[in-house]
Amino acid sequence: MLHRGLAGKALRQMGRLTLTAMIWPRFVAPFRCRVAHYYMPILGLSAAFENYRIAHISDLHTGTTRQRFLRQLAETVSAEQPDMIVVTGDWIDYHPKSLDKLAEILPLLRARDGVTGIFGNHDYHEYSWRHVGARSSHRSIHKRLRRMLQQHGVHLLVDEARSVERSGERLWFVGLDEMWVGKSNPERAFASVPPGAACICLQHNPDGYPRLKSYPWQWMLCGHSHGGQVVLPIIGPLFLPMENRQWIRGLFCFPAEGPVEKRMFVNRGVGYSTPLRMLAAPEIAFFSLRTSPGVAAPIQPSAAGIQ
Repeated sequence: MLHRGLAGKALRQMGRLTLTAMIWPRFVAPFRCRVAHYYMPILGLSAAFENYRIAHISDLHTGTTRQRFLRQLAETVSAEQPDMIVVTGDWIDYHPKSLDKLAEILPLLRARDGVTGIFGNHDYHEYSWRHVGARSSHRSIHKRLRRMLQQHGVHLLVDEARSVERSGERLWFVGLDEMWVGKSNPERAFASVPPGAACICLQHNPDGYPRLKSYPWQWMLCGHSHGGQVVLPIIGPLFLPMENRQWIRGLFCFPAEGPVEKRMFVNRGVGYSTPLRMLAAPEIAFFSLRTSPGVAAPIQPSAAGIQ
């Protein structure tokens, strides 16, 4: 009887674990978003931008990601009243209604200085993996997406820079075109940024860092990796389309390529092409800018969950 009782308990526990392993990554984890807050020290930042707040989201994958979830996320971001919302690519996914669904989300994203964004690799693909790489630049989806974003007031940066002004001082944002398409042109993107300016770089794929490390930015905001999306203990991410797998999520500091240290933040994104997540929760990141006298102040993150 004792053995049968222990066997029964073991079987029940195995059943619970199996059920959790099947249900949680599919129906729960993709919709439990983490909201993190960070300080962003920038050397040479004007005091006019002290406490300037940036909301960073990435990889919406509108069309396949649950629409109700994206609406809730957009409302959560806007409720924080950020000065700017930054979207680092993959606005849409392989779905014929992606643009229509994104048009429902964009009016919900509200910030004092609006929304600034860049393209990701999915923004060039025409609903199918058959249209990837350099060939995808010949498709029409990214052209229609660009027109729609502009109609909704989004500042789309395609190898170009944008600045915002406070009390006569400027903060610069530089956005790179998608590297997988082979159209990214850093020289053109940084051409208008004054020497020594406070500059934040937007690059969809963290693999672009080696190519961009010598340019005059202090922070790079990225996405693309989904934090690994499905990460198994010991094994790691099941599918990760990156060369530098050490940069799949979080904050990275690099030696100075000039007068200042460089930092890269890789956002886990909020959406998906396949509705599965494990040990890689969707993420919204808020950055509060800080002036930095010489040595960068430590990063002080905090996190809270929303569902």
